[in-house]
Amino acid sequence: MKVNFKISDLRLNPKAIALCLASTIAIAPLVSCNKQVVDFNKSFNVVIEKNDDIVSVMGIKEYTDYSGTQVQYVSMDDLVVVSSTMQTHLAKVPNQEALDKFANSLTTDEKKIISYDEMQSTEIEYNGIFNKDLIDFRYSYNKAIILSDDTATILNIAAWKDYDDDKIQIKLEDGTCILQNADKIKLINDENANEDSLKNYALSLVGNEEKIICYGEKNSIK
Repeated sequence: MKVNFKISDLRLNPKAIALCLASTIAIAPLVSCNKQVVDFNKSFNVVIEKNDDIVSVMGIKEYTDYSGTQVQYVSMDDLVVVSSTMQTHLAKVPNQEALDKFANSLTTDEKKIISYDEMQSTEIEYNGIFNKDLIDFRYSYNKAIILSDDTATILNIAAWKDYDDDKIQIKLEDGTCILQNADKIKLINDENANEDSLKNYALSLVGNEEKIICYGEKNSIK
């Protein structure tokens, strides 16, 4: 027996139709979307800083991020630095080739890429382990570096304070107080770092020892 069937004979639920259309509209943009909704990357193994025409590369063993632009990282030889992401890149690279490729993309002169680790005889870890410091107990900094044009001024500090609008205030040992944008000043703790760590870090930022100035001792390095 042949049955005559017409689309008009179907009784479609208006609510079902509306739900189907809404789902189609919501899902359609996601088909070509590559945004990672959940951030699973909590591992960065290098810091790359661009200061004028110098590119500084440093391997790190852990990091902490804060509100605003400030981040803290620890070098492979325990130099602790608080810096601003305005000129600092935290990166996760799988090997030396990838690191060189990224560093070279930031400058037209390969000779202006300076490796802190080469000066300190330390090595970058490429194994991608979780290295985010979830609970930060580091609140003590004994040095600061102020970047101005192509020079780095090293200061001994007695106290410091940061603000929500990305400013940092430091008090020097002679009582002088300085308020500066976070992208122009770095807080440092070198108490557990290797010898010459602070000097070589400053050197990696400016590329020339003559451009490093110690507060109160012009053109000299402590």
